[in-house]
Amino acid sequence: MMIEHDTIVLRPQADSQKIEKWRKSLPQLEEKLNYFFKNTDLLEAALIHKSIYNQESDHSIAERLEYLGDSVLELAITEYLFKTFHDKDEGFLTKKRSKIISKVYLNKKAGEIGLAKYILVKEDEINLNRPKRSSLTADTMESLFGAIFLDSSYLEAKYVIQNLILSNFDELISHTDLQNYKSNLQEFSHTEFAENPVYEIIKEAGPEHQKKFYAKVSVGTKYSSSGSGKSKKTAEQKAARNLLKKFQNKLNK
Repeated sequence: MMIEHDTIVLRPQADSQKIEKWRKSLPQLEEKLNYFFKNTDLLEAALIHKSIYNQESDHSIAERLEYLGDSVLELAITEYLFKTFHDKDEGFLTKKRSKIISKVYLNKKAGEIGLAKYILVKEDEINLNRPKRSSLTADTMESLFGAIFLDSSYLEAKYVIQNLILSNFDELISHTDLQNYKSNLQEFSHTEFAENPVYEIIKEAGPEHQKKFYAKVSVGTKYSSSGSGKSKKTAEQKAARNLLKKFQNKLNK
């Protein structure tokens, strides 16, 4: 096993001693989360990237946990904002939530606890550009939240999320580019054209453990743009960003 990009890297034929070394490091992460798993198999599953599994298999437990954790995270943040900002409307709450649950913000929080060094991932997967490595840590944060939810309850998961994610969040989101381009495009297109953007995934490429998605967004029949990313969400955000740039360029002419 070797350390690269602050992330534990597992070679395809890694021996059991190296795996055991990784396992022995996990209590450190539990201390940082201030949560200790009853079922440590769930913790391990959240931290093992799908590139580790047999590529002929569709085994991707971490992705399933990420799917669950994404919903738990959104509910916990929504509940907090609803109870905290009594005098704010839905638009304010939605914008603030979108920044807090964004991949950019989650990656920053993952960096605070050094999450990257606890992720088990193949070497060829981590030799990536910076945005993709950032997405990996953000996705793993969501996987952890899903694992905590299954290991205990929503209340326990909420406690971890609110203590970890919401510390100094106002300062962080005010100094970070956490724009929700889909939300911005929705507002712009509704105001300018009385139309809602329509998204579609037009292509998927690459092996199962390195899938790339291509999205297209259209406003009416005249305006459209595309974008790509590691997830459908990212591809749609990039497509929305690119269309907003087109509109901005048109307005500046």
